[in-house]
Formats: sequence, C-alpha cells, structure tokens
Amino acid sequence: MKQVLLMLVSLVLAGVLPMATYNDTLNGSESAALASEGIVLNLAASGDLPGMSRVTLTRNGTKVTGGSWRMTVLPPNANASSNERGKLVGTITGGTLALTGTGTLASASAVKVTIQSGTGDFAAVTSGNATITITADANNPTQLTGTLVLTF
Repeated sequence: MKQVLLMLVSLVLAGVLPMATYNDTLNGSESAALASEGIVLNLAASGDLPGMSRVTLTRNGTKVTGGSWRMTVLPPNANASSNERGKLVGTITGGTLALTGTGTLASASAVKVTIQSGTGDFAAVTSGNATITITADANNPTQLTGTLVLTF
C-alpha cells in the first residue's frame, strides 16, 4: 500500500512540476513615451530564450504598480531572415525603480511578470512567471543591461 501511495504521489508531482527555468541577459534602452504610458523599455534577450521584449511599467513613485510584457522568441543565432519561434505575453505585477534626476530609468529591480499565454512553439504556455532586473550603464545611461529569469 505504501509503495502504491508513493507511486501515485510521484505521478501527481510529475504532472505538476514539469516547469523549466530559462535565463537571459538583457540589453536595450528606454523608449520615449507619454507619461500616461509609463516607462517603456525595448530589450534584446540573449541566452536560453533569445529574442526581443517590450516592457511597459506603470508606477507610483518608485513602486511598480503594473504594466505589460511581451517577448518575441527567436531561434539561436537568428538573422534578418529568421522566423520567430513564438511569443510570450504577460502582465507586470510589481517591482522597484530608481530614477535619475531627469526622470529616466536608473534601475528596475525584482520586476515580477505573470506569464499568461504563448504562441508558436509556446502555444501550450498558459501560466508562468519571470523576474526582470535592469540597470543603466554608468558610462552611457541610455543603455540598459540586466537579466530575465523565466519559469513556465
């Protein structure tokens, strides 16, 4: 009986835990946006899921209060003729910002993403999460670098 129970628990956990973690390095910039649009970032990702992301952050002071996230995933070593593998879409649910004296982004830490859907190779993705951390380059503050960790 004990062995049957252990086997059932293993099968249930196998069905619940097939999530994988993907690590990317981000590079990009803040885009000009209306104040009502919040902070808009265009980021290129390299690593486990290479591609391009657009992040919109709404805020109250230095607290991230919401926003949107969309990533177009490309094949490794993609070029201009490459087809996308698919898209991932989610909402921003929190995080912390630091702004420069002129109001541009100096850093964003622990920005939480709730992944909601995917297309193409990621059509089966219906949930997941991600964390974004971004810092402006000290020598060229218009350039942003950071990390993206996704789990789905």
